[in-house]
Amino acid sequence: MNLRQTFLFLYLLILTPLVIAGSTLVQQLETLIEELPVGSIYSIQVRDPVSGQVLFEDGEQQNLVPASVLKVLTATLAYEALGDEFRYVTRFESSRTVRQGVVKGPVVLKFSGDPSLTHSHLSDLIKNLKQRNIRGIEGDLWLDGGVFSGYDRAGGVSWDDLNICFAAPAAAMILDRNCFYGWLKPGKKEGQKTRIEYDHSDWGLTVDNKVVTTKKDCPLSVFTSSKHEYRLEGCVSPGSRKVRLAFSISNVERAVRKFVTSELRKNNIQLRGRILVGRPNRDTPIMLAEHQSEFLPILLKPVLERSDNLYSDSILKTVAYNHSGEPGSYAAGIQSARELLGEGGVGFGSSRLVDGSGLSRYNFISASTLVDVLMFGWSRWGEQSPWLLDRSKKERWLKTGYMSGVSSMAGYVFQEDDQPLVFAVILNGLMPPLPASQEEMREFRKGIRGFHRSFLKVLSAADKG
Repeated sequence: MNLRQTFLFLYLLILTPLVIAGSTLVQQLETLIEELPVGSIYSIQVRDPVSGQVLFEDGEQQNLVPASVLKVLTATLAYEALGDEFRYVTRFESSRTVRQGVVKGPVVLKFSGDPSLTHSHLSDLIKNLKQRNIRGIEGDLWLDGGVFSGYDRAGGVSWDDLNICFAAPAAAMILDRNCFYGWLKPGKKEGQKTRIEYDHSDWGLTVDNKVVTTKKDCPLSVFTSSKHEYRLEGCVSPGSRKVRLAFSISNVERAVRKFVTSELRKNNIQLRGRILVGRPNRDTPIMLAEHQSEFLPILLKPVLERSDNLYSDSILKTVAYNHSGEPGSYAAGIQSARELLGEGGVGFGSSRLVDGSGLSRYNFISASTLVDVLMFGWSRWGEQSPWLLDRSKKERWLKTGYMSGVSSMAGYVFQEDDQPLVFAVILNGLMPPLPASQEEMREFRKGIRGFHRSFLKVLSAADKG
């Protein structure tokens, strides 16, 4: 698609709803789809959740990459499996009571996979130990992340995303979404050193900064490092603007161990043993300090409103742990979805799912399955589901998903009788002929956004009768 064709695509998308205003829903949507770029692959379905009638479908069984629209499934699964009273709990436990300010025997810091847990929360937990007059631990301190198992990231995540915050590892040990932030500040003159200023330098998470100040054109590149979280190389121009950095933690256990050691020292709590990862071979029934998260409906807001990948994947694993009683993994979470939602009428067909966030390129799902999920949610909770109850627009609610070549959306469009139409649209293969200029890429993306807007307008004006 050249620039002239792109502008024609945009023009047709704007004009189409006017030209076919008197046409049926099927005719309008078919006309819209005909104007999609050459090479597009799509899976689309529109259904009436009251009657169950399919009002439109095209490629509805086609399994495509959904991107973040998959979070609709994760949120629905979590609300069904965990309920609105669910909270994450992080606690210090011991096998013996506190005597004369000392805990003898092992102490366990038990993580729960809480995606909302912050450094401040953990710092407060350690302060609570001090407030209980605990001055020493005569034994080992165990960091227990045993509620999750398997890999911290799903297969199919792009390797060059792994150092970026939005792809942070979904381990059971989570602090600040397993991300850390800073600013890269260039020197004022050629050859001067650059420096990184961290948002929270006291956390001890650092980058080996090898970036040079030079007029040469070279990109910033990130590599693993044995002594630091990462090594950063590349060039920045003298006197240029500072660069925002948002890194994922590369080694979660090392980062947590470092922070806990620092906080124990700050609070003058002497640890006479080691800090180990795992759990001791004895029960620790005595609770020393505890932190509870917000209730589940609040935790689902980052999933659906901010499209937070870490929250989504952690919640998926948590469902698996609560459903089976075994450590939660990506695979177990997907199996829980197939069982719990499948019993409610969701047809998974030949879909292949590997995470709860949609970040992986290995996810394949159809519009029909996504509509089944939304139908399930409507039948269970109607407008009392937390995402519909708090929606910002009365006339619709939807979740979108984007990655290179992918644009998807799924949700509800409410009509004058306050009854919705349920829809899912997954578009794949979205790419103009390359090479394409930045202007051509912007216009191409604008055309895809125009398709989605026109699609929603057609549903809003649809006559279900």
